[in-house]
Amino acid sequence: MKDPLVLCVDDDPGIRGLYEAVLTRNGYEVIAVSNGTHALTVYEFGAKVDAVVLDLEMPGMNGFELAERLKALNPLLPILMVSGSNPEEEKLSPYVDAAIGKGVPIRNILDRIETLIAERRDPPQIPLPC
Repeated sequence: MKDPLVLCVDDDPGIRGLYEAVLTRNGYEVIAVSNGTHALTVYEFGAKVDAVVLDLEMPGMNGFELAERLKALNPLLPILMVSGSNPEEEKLSPYVDAAIGKGVPIRNILDRIETLIAERRDPPQIPLPC
């Protein structure tokens, strides 16, 4: 079984490096890019992405715009926004599945990615009426 592939999108090279190092050490493959246009190119050219971690505020295409475009390509793609501006939860749907503020322990980000990928793999079962 292959390691899950996470596409990380952030304009800060230090953050991209952090994601790459931590996720790789924790059993993920990582593609780290600096902007939304590059992320879309990677996705559209067939990278088998299991989850996306993205920043809200980036030059050009912001995180919401990127999330909307990615969800248009694959509505089931798990998207985690990590942002310093703490976007309001009600504004996240339907494009962003979860949000975490920058500065939280990296373990929180890892746990959230794990949960999002697991939910995609094993969606919750809706009980059928009797």
